[in-house]
Amino acid sequence: MAFAAIKRAIMNAKFRKVNKHYATDYIFGERTYIPRKGKDPVEVLLYYPPKMENMPVFVQIHGGAWVGMDAVDDDRYCLRLSKELGALVVNVNYKRLYEHSFPYAHEEIVDTVKWLKENAGILCIDPEKIVLSGGSAGGHLTAGSCIMLAQQGISVAGQVIEVPFLDFTGKIPLDLPGGDKLFDMMFELYPSQMPLDSEVISPATKITDETLEKLAMAVVIVCGRDPLHLAGEAYAEKLSRYGKLLDLKMYEKGYHGFGTEKTEERVEQAILREDCFRYKVEKTKQLYDMSGGNGNV
Repeated sequence: MAFAAIKRAIMNAKFRKVNKHYATDYIFGERTYIPRKGKDPVEVLLYYPPKMENMPVFVQIHGGAWVGMDAVDDDRYCLRLSKELGALVVNVNYKRLYEHSFPYAHEEIVDTVKWLKENAGILCIDPEKIVLSGGSAGGHLTAGSCIMLAQQGISVAGQVIEVPFLDFTGKIPLDLPGGDKLFDMMFELYPSQMPLDSEVISPATKITDETLEKLAMAVVIVCGRDPLHLAGEAYAEKLSRYGKLLDLKMYEKGYHGFGTEKTEERVEQAILREDCFRYKVEKTKQLYDMSGGNGNV
């Protein structure tokens, strides 16, 4: 146990060093901090569309295995989304696992949604048209945050979950040779005390019927060449049974993370990424329209 703790500390120190540059990187978004009573504020990057009136909202949650990457990595992606959707894009820079264990990041996202709703008039947004979205670790945080929101009786227009990791219990295998070993290796990086068998942390295996009935409508995107696709499909099946699945999209030739990462070295992945972007825009607009709200997108 002591050796594992030391190894985790060394790895976390490396992540802190690698991630340090993000705080000073040039970005298109506007850095701001959402206040929270008795808690540290949440750092977000904001992107505004040309028409800043009664805007829908798109909450973007970046990937990176909960320990790497940063909201800055999705900067250009969020700028483009804002223009295409005519939406205020809120790019959440949640705390990584080496800073705070689960469900701290989920709580940051939930508090961000609450702040948006409470300040809708000042922000010129439609509080009924808030969609959460993320890929990989961001997909996991999207799903878990929407569960927390549903449990608290807070409605959102929908969720777009891309190539998500949705099961920390290990009941759903990773679809690759030696997937069980990779799963075990993950825990060398993460805090030893996490509520892994909760609905929020392992939604694909632990979500209850009661929560599913309250959950926001979802779009799930998976890739045939992604080891995580089995959990994504399992979650989509549960959502579908309760009428909470707008669509399940399978990119048979897609690799994990192709939807937001730069994959120009693989031409076919770049083509799929553009198709996926258009698909997400289309489905997000559909979620906005289904929510009603104060105006049209």
